Amino acid sequence: MDAESSAVKLPFLRLNNPFVQNLLSAACLFCNPGLYLAVSLLGAGGGRPTSTTMANISNGTLYGVFVFSALMAGTVLNTLGPRYTMMFGITGYPVYIGSMWYFDAQGHLWFPIFAGAYLGLCAGCLWTTAAYMSSAYAEEKDKGLWRAIQWTGNISGAAVGASVALGISWNSASASVPHSVYIVFIVIQVASAGFASLLLPSNQLRRSDGTALAAFEHLTAWESLKITGSLFKDWRILIMIPCCFTAEMFFPLQASMNAYAFNLRTRTLNSLLNNLIQIPVTLGVGFLLDTERLGTRQRRAFYGITFDAVWITGAYVAQTIWLASWKFDRSIPGPSIDCNDKAYAGAVVIYMLYAAQYGVFQNVVLYVLGSLTNEPRKLAAMGGFFVSWLSAGTAVSFGVDATSQPYENENAAYFALTTICWPILYFVAWKCIKATNYDKEDNVIVPIHVRRELHLDAEKTGPLEGVEMPSETPQAMSEKVEPVEPVEPPLLAPLASTSKWADPADELFTASVSIFTLLRELDDAGAALNSQLLGRRHESALYAYASQDRILSTGRTRADFEASEYSIHDVRG
Repeated sequence: MDAESSAVKLPFLRLNNPFVQNLLSAACLFCNPGLYLAVSLLGAGGGRPTSTTMANISNGTLYGVFVFSALMAGTVLNTLGPRYTMMFGITGYPVYIGSMWYFDAQGHLWFPIFAGAYLGLCAGCLWTTAAYMSSAYAEEKDKGLWRAIQWTGNISGAAVGASVALGISWNSASASVPHSVYIVFIVIQVASAGFASLLLPSNQLRRSDGTALAAFEHLTAWESLKITGSLFKDWRILIMIPCCFTAEMFFPLQASMNAYAFNLRTRTLNSLLNNLIQIPVTLGVGFLLDTERLGTRQRRAFYGITFDAVWITGAYVAQTIWLASWKFDRSIPGPSIDCNDKAYAGAVVIYMLYAAQYGVFQNVVLYVLGSLTNEPRKLAAMGGFFVSWLSAGTAVSFGVDATSQPYENENAAYFALTTICWPILYFVAWKCIKATNYDKEDNVIVPIHVRRELHLDAEKTGPLEGVEMPSETPQAMSEKVEPVEPVEPPLLAPLASTSKWADPADELFTASVSIFTLLRELDDAGAALNSQLLGRRHESALYAYASQDRILSTGRTRADFEASEYSIHDVRG
């Protein structure tokens, strides 16, 4: 019985569908980092142009802690699982929004600094979990799109938040965000813990064909730390550090310019447009990376990198020209450009082009990293590694902006760093991205359709949970026995009388019962060698039947079966 004939089709709407789990993670991003972005992009973390110092100190603290929490988050994730890691990650966001509210009302700096440090601790766990789920849960053909879906959730939250703020502040004469905006955001973020509570342990997930994702063995904290440490010995990962470091450095500059150059309602409108432009562009790059008609994974990575390089380089050039035309002096108040001013038209186009790099840059970097392996434990560590260096770059950027450097200098520095990333990404894609990793990692469970395409052995799908594998190999057997077709084993005989089975199946079932009865009579005859052989064959038949469900329960690998000559094909014929 081959893989195609034994394939199943599980329903889409089920909690243990990896895609549904990815959507839940996107919902968590919608409610938490999304609303954080909405507040941040209003300017200075709350809307007052005079609170730039507070925002830079608070965010610098946030991202400084973020660096270390993200690096350790892979260990936390491998130990606690996605549900509890994500739930802890969520708790930092309402605290941070509350600190912005407090600062607007009281003007004291201590709470935003504390909230920034706490959010840095939490955000490392949340973003590492999200990066892990988009890379480890997706098949190789879907990794670009799944990350794009997550980012779209994040940006959609920011867009909705910006829409709420825009509606409230459009005709407001105040320079700060109304308190009602903070209240709405905090309520949404607290409620989002319900989405995180629906996340399942990774070993309970099943693809649509019934296969599990991988062999998930319990890891101690020390074992998880060793996986994280191994990344610092992998040259493929180390060479990607500049790309991870640079991918978000532009964000503090953009938020600072928005606060300085525009009035409140225009800043709010800019925040909304910033997010809206990212949705189609990020999804478009996700589809580009996963469109198999365009060629191999390596070639699609080249296309994605090229798109990013052209778009982002053009945005930096345009912004360089715009900044040169204004010659902003940060020692005096900004021009407070309004959306009805003539100067706004060109400024908003450049602002949107510049903003679009947020999602596409990170998506391509994560796609290249995720193409190096399908092993979930390693991907968890890699997600933390990526987020850690991403946060380090952003922390440095907030620190630089806190010194009130000219915007032209900041823009030029980030332009140069970003340009360095393109040859690195091209090199890693050329040297390291293979057609597939499914045939190289024994503990990764291969999807049924991929196994057929690659002609991999059926045992890669794994046996039924709870069915014990034979403890001894049949190498000691002195003779081989003709294989028995594993139809329904006798232990399922009561099912044969139901209307589920057609007449041919009944006849085949009856024949199998007769065979097993004959074998049992031979066993009772007392032939020791035959008794041993028949015991192995019965266990093999149970295993072959269980394998039709393709649900992993043991850590045995393909190599184990080949070494013991105990392949599933021995009983399937």
